[in-house]
Amino acid sequence: MSNFNGAYDLSKLNKPAVTQSPKASVSVPAMVFECTEQNLRDVLSLSNEVPVILEFHADSVKPLEFSERLERVVLSFGGRAVLARVDAQLEQRVSQAFAVKGAPTLIAVIKGQPVPLFEGDQDEESTTKVIEQVLKVAAENGLNSLAVIGDAPLPATAMPALAPLHQEAFDAIGRMDFDAAIAAYNRALAENPRDDLAVSGLAQVKLLQRTDGINPSSLPQLPPSDLEGLLLWSDVMASVGQVGLAFNAILDGFLVHPDSKDQLRKHLVELFAVVEPDNADLLAARKRLASLLY
Repeated sequence: MSNFNGAYDLSKLNKPAVTQSPKASVSVPAMVFECTEQNLRDVLSLSNEVPVILEFHADSVKPLEFSERLERVVLSFGGRAVLARVDAQLEQRVSQAFAVKGAPTLIAVIKGQPVPLFEGDQDEESTTKVIEQVLKVAAENGLNSLAVIGDAPLPATAMPALAPLHQEAFDAIGRMDFDAAIAAYNRALAENPRDDLAVSGLAQVKLLQRTDGINPSSLPQLPPSDLEGLLLWSDVMASVGQVGLAFNAILDGFLVHPDSKDQLRKHLVELFAVVEPDNADLLAARKRLASLLY
């Protein structure tokens, strides 16, 4: 299984499933709880049943009013989502895994995939609209369970130790030093070319580097016709979980840019490494790529 930064399972969403009626409830210790490095895997697992809203905060800069508003908004949806709070100063490895740059930051997690929502303070109306969109996307991906408060707490699962070069890359990503992370992953692959975690980690950190500082909302809805714009558009789509759109845009580019097939192929294959091997969009894209090449 490919893991974000070689440490946390932040794989991309599968192709949206058909929306179903609400099914059995999922038991949670509370609708609002603390997320730490020790229970992060369990929080990610919970996101396969119900959307998890991660609020990264820091006591020194935390707007108390925003946290109170956010809690009211999440609770108002009656268990259709849960709120997990992360102390960004204490849980630095968790913050690094999600590439959080400041507090407060809000990130939704749906089926293990982080979906950045916004940074900074927001009013209640705006926050409500954002959470409504999260719930819509969750429903489109088959998340219809309701969270209910139960007796069993989230277990505290110890995080496995990383191999030295993977840890070096992870730490570099936390410093936003993408070049150092890429170098560490390349050294890991030089030692073991079959290191699947290094292959995935390298592809993801390159994607982070290429999309760093780009606001997805600033891009056009359709991919640009020029090659550079097309590749950047596809990168951003992949970075927010829209891998099907990213793959198809590059594959369409084979017809528009016949002289750049090799560049398009290499870029596409690198994006393949950021998703699970059994991802439906990936399987369809591989089949279409083969037909275009052969």
